[in-house]
Amino acid sequence: MTSAPLPADAFASGHTPLGGTVLAQALAQNARFLERCSRLAGVGAWEWEAHSGALVLSDSACELLGLPAGKVPTLEALLARFGPDGAAMLDAALRRAAQDGEGWDVELRCDAGSRGSRMLRLVGGRDTGEDGDRVGVVMQDVTDTAAVRAELERTLDRLALATHGGGVGVWDLDLRAGTLAWDEVMWRLHGEPGHGQPMNMALWRRRLLPRERRTAGRALRDALKGGAQLEGEWRIAWPDGSEHVLRVSGRVLRDGAGRALRLSGVCWDISEQRRLRQQLEEQRELLEVTLQSIGDAVLTTDALGRVSWLNPVAQRLTGWSALEAMGQPSGEVFQAWREDGSQPLTDPVRQCLDSGEPAQMPSGAMLMGRDGRMCAVDDSVAPIRDASGRVLGAVLVFRDVTQQRRQFDEIRWRACHDGLTGLVNRTEFSQRLARSFERARRDGSEHAILAFDLDRFKLVNDHCGHAAGDEVLREVARRLEAGVRARDTVARLGGDEFAAILENCSLDEALHVAQKLCDALDQYRHVEGEQSFRIGVSIGVAPLDGRWPDAEAALREADACCMIAKEQGRNRVQVWAPNDATLRAHQSEHRWATRLQQALDEERFELDLQRVLPAQGAQDDGRIRGELLLRLRERDGSRVLPGAFMPAAERFHIAPRLDRWVLRQAVGMLQREGGPEIASLAVNVSALTLQDAAFHQEARSLLLQLGPQRASALCLEITETAVITRLTEAARFIMQMRALGVRIALDDFGAGASSYSYLKALPVDVLKIDGQFVRALMTDPLDQVAVRSFVDVARTLGLTTVAECVETPEVLLELVRLGVGEVQGFLLHRPEPVAGVLTVAAEEAPVSVY
Repeated sequence: MTSAPLPADAFASGHTPLGGTVLAQALAQNARFLERCSRLAGVGAWEWEAHSGALVLSDSACELLGLPAGKVPTLEALLARFGPDGAAMLDAALRRAAQDGEGWDVELRCDAGSRGSRMLRLVGGRDTGEDGDRVGVVMQDVTDTAAVRAELERTLDRLALATHGGGVGVWDLDLRAGTLAWDEVMWRLHGEPGHGQPMNMALWRRRLLPRERRTAGRALRDALKGGAQLEGEWRIAWPDGSEHVLRVSGRVLRDGAGRALRLSGVCWDISEQRRLRQQLEEQRELLEVTLQSIGDAVLTTDALGRVSWLNPVAQRLTGWSALEAMGQPSGEVFQAWREDGSQPLTDPVRQCLDSGEPAQMPSGAMLMGRDGRMCAVDDSVAPIRDASGRVLGAVLVFRDVTQQRRQFDEIRWRACHDGLTGLVNRTEFSQRLARSFERARRDGSEHAILAFDLDRFKLVNDHCGHAAGDEVLREVARRLEAGVRARDTVARLGGDEFAAILENCSLDEALHVAQKLCDALDQYRHVEGEQSFRIGVSIGVAPLDGRWPDAEAALREADACCMIAKEQGRNRVQVWAPNDATLRAHQSEHRWATRLQQALDEERFELDLQRVLPAQGAQDDGRIRGELLLRLRERDGSRVLPGAFMPAAERFHIAPRLDRWVLRQAVGMLQREGGPEIASLAVNVSALTLQDAAFHQEARSLLLQLGPQRASALCLEITETAVITRLTEAARFIMQMRALGVRIALDDFGAGASSYSYLKALPVDVLKIDGQFVRALMTDPLDQVAVRSFVDVARTLGLTTVAECVETPEVLLELVRLGVGEVQGFLLHRPEPVAGVLTVAAEEAPVSVY
């Protein structure tokens, strides 16, 4: 069958096969708008600093790249995920952006680890801030979008091929002959090969879907009756059962009388266009549903900044309905204010449209709703551009962060305040103290520090419980804050310790404030049932000015003054003075505490041994009898005697650690094999050690390992002072040690007023006569009487007597006459290192003291 020629105006109606291209462009434009909105949500970003090579990734970027959150790879490792070609292209783009500011927008295939291969869109450019060599990159997963776009492009290619390569079928209906002529393309459009057989209207109608036949017939009749043109589209069924949509356009040829002679036209398959239209509608619906349902508020405007659309979240936060907001200036609908509500902020949409760049309000911005309510918001706004880059409007995305900001403020408050009292904590106090100190050094201003320590707080905790103690601390905090100025700082440093910074305050003024606070707390009573507790406070006052090397030094001085106030009676104020001897002594003890800790850590303690010899002329059997004496080796090599550091050791509870160290050395000496035998080895035990559970436990363990036979050579010396303060603990400790074979000596016997009474309560083995009775033995008759009585008591109880501080031959002879059993002193042996004593003892034969 020969094809009829197309009328010259066959495409005049505008319904041409090119309509698919228009739809595809609309779809692409809609997809770009959706991508902009997605980018505002922050799908993934990273930043590279050219001069240092530093690389920073957001958590969402790590997720897109298949990396664990927070893991920052090297730039080479990151680029390698895009393959060799992609890595080379991105590396060149990064360096161009850093050098020339040239940005890029590309899509690359990425190996995302366990997420598999993904298509990512990467948009990058140089940061326009002060650091010009920083390059930012925003990434978006467009795997699904790329697949759809690829399919769309393939469809458009098919449509273009059909249009330009014969995809338009031509038909002609001869009304007088009743024949219908199709060309080859018409047959292909109906799913059949061109076979040259004639076509008629009945055969054509059978190819239409049943529901389309009436529509197509009506369109033909209307065109033949009086219309000049046939326009329509209908669905047909191919022989394989598939459905297709055909677009038909034709013109009616009439004679002079107006009778229709012919109906000729063209036909093309618009199935793909209909699919694209449906997809566009689905995309539009998806966009609408997405923006309606997301948790963020979205507001769009035209190029003049007039509102064109709001999603429900934006309507709720602004108080404007979409209909009411339509056409209103963006600044009228989205009213941004400073966090304190003092003044409005610049409209971010207007700022974005004026600059053509994304914009954002400063942190802490607030949104004022139409009803006057305020809420904290975070926002971002970006321009909407068409394909040519022309700004069509702006899209503003914002969210309500009131709860998050409130939580952040609470966390920030908790980080620098005490949760119990509401005062600033130690960390915040230290920072404020440092700032005040720097200001004092800079401008010479005077400030003061107050250090507080509650006097009888432990009584409340012990008798009423910690809940009552907490209430006392809160009340103390309220009274301290009430007693200072608003600009001053009161802090709780921990436990029942407080401190205050009085800014621009002289030392005399600070003393007045401290005394007022001391009086206020002296009047405070905590009542619990029928009990009333008086608390009171000791206060130390020190200046905070440029005389100190740092702020902590000033605080230490105030603490030292506070401790002196507590030691000198409590409930009083101690002011710092440059020449205060008590303060200097206290500071010296503090320094000794630090030095002792360091010496223990660095193992700089040593032992001397002073031999103890028989006083009654007995032959020395060569066995060692002596007392271990502790020495401190300084870093310069000098040695310090215990009289210099033991007061500080006992004050700061370091003495038990020293005693444990000495005991371990003594047990080690008794365990050794070979060398001179040790008959008696005395070790001093301080008062604090008597109540130290760690010492008791370690002593039992060491002595059990040593065994009772060797343990009998160990003698623990306890002073009368220790017995006075801890009689019950001393008795219990002595019985435990004697059960393990250890001997016990009562040291400094006679120094106390109740020395004899202790012998009834304490099962000791040795009496060591205090040196004050020995030194003046030859000149003081009372000392002779005292020593004689001590010897008589010892004989009665079966105890050994040892006289210390024997320094002259006359005293030694008198002690022998009085019946003292053993003697110790410089006359007989000066203390020397243990190793030297053992060596000499091994070389010398037994000798008598005479």
